[in-house]
Amino acid sequence: MELKKMIKNILMLTLISISCLFSDTSSFSSLSIGDIEPTLNNSTGFAFADSLILKNHNYASWANLSNTSFSLSASYYAHSTENAEGIKSDYDRFTFEDISFALPFGDRHFFGFSYYPVSVSDITSVSESEVAVPESFENTTIMTLENKKGSISNISLIYGKGINNGLSAAINASFKLGNYDEVRRYKYTTYVWDASDSVRVTDWEKYFESSEKTQLFHFTAGGGFLYSSPLGIKVGGQFSVPLYSYVNKISGFERTTSYGTLLEEISFNEYEVESPEWPVEFGIGFTYNYSKFLFSYDYSVKQFSGLDLGIDKIDLSNYSRNIFGVSYDPRHRKYDPYYKRMVYSAYFTAEKRPYEFGSEAIYDITETFGVNFPFNRDKTNIEIKLSLTQSGSAEDNGLEDNIFKLQFNLISSDSWRLKKEKYDD
Repeated sequence: MELKKMIKNILMLTLISISCLFSDTSSFSSLSIGDIEPTLNNSTGFAFADSLILKNHNYASWANLSNTSFSLSASYYAHSTENAEGIKSDYDRFTFEDISFALPFGDRHFFGFSYYPVSVSDITSVSESEVAVPESFENTTIMTLENKKGSISNISLIYGKGINNGLSAAINASFKLGNYDEVRRYKYTTYVWDASDSVRVTDWEKYFESSEKTQLFHFTAGGGFLYSSPLGIKVGGQFSVPLYSYVNKISGFERTTSYGTLLEEISFNEYEVESPEWPVEFGIGFTYNYSKFLFSYDYSVKQFSGLDLGIDKIDLSNYSRNIFGVSYDPRHRKYDPYYKRMVYSAYFTAEKRPYEFGSEAIYDITETFGVNFPFNRDKTNIEIKLSLTQSGSAEDNGLEDNIFKLQFNLISSDSWRLKKEKYDD
């Protein structure tokens, strides 16, 4: 009954996550696929074997779980954007971001499910003033309003096994589903000179709307491993290769009223994009435990260079992410003071996006601090993370986005694989 109740709750949370995902994102999310893996870019995880942390960086680490476990992640973002001219814009958002579920059985076997956003885009831009239409036969100007909104979500089905005391492995089939809607609205205005009042007056206004919907589906297969070496260094790795891709586009051009009401459909076209592509992905990570400190490093790559994702014609380069981390774990006895049963962590992330802005590559630099709180006798765990990110540079890219992120992670399991001697006192 408890398992059925847990599965029901997880399915409900999945629906909530999908409906809440579409919200304001970074200023650079209008480019190509948008912000990449917002839930994975602020901590290490390829070589973690501590079952207090259920992560989807490397599913092979789930072989260390003893009982049915799930995790849920939600985040609050506060953005402060500034361009090279000093014009600022502030906004915030809240999203559910990650759901993972693991069901161990037999001799360290497990089945798993994981959902998280691969990319998110929700950005609106409007021209600051009217721009003269070049070579117009009348005194005509144009203003534009552009909105891009969409995401790609990853759903993975996973099987893994602990092979021996030092090695575990996992394989997964992943479905990446997404939609992107890009709408551009144009306001054309023609002015004439009123000689009696010596001013320009509006002769006529017309509104047009160009829309493009992109529907995507990618099927990938991958795997990962986690190895504990005799030297005390743990090594983890994962990879993913595309097996099938499908992209469909629906585009239209219409004349509308100022409120967007359709007056005339000028063109409509639906077609399948030929030979869409998705990148090969791989990553590797290391952890080393010294006393009560755990030092970690993750490196991951997505090979976007030269690919046509079928979304737009932006030239892509390879995406990379480097994360350095350190955790302090003072846990020893269950009746120790509460602060001695908390796990503290800090991370530094350098992320290179797969596209340019202002003819320069876009880099995201993030500092993160996290605290892991034991919650109850069933070893439910709550993790709070605070992150500060500088996305892009006003000097190099002409635009800079400073992001504050508060992340809440709930990790629940009725039994954790911890050394019993820690609590047998």
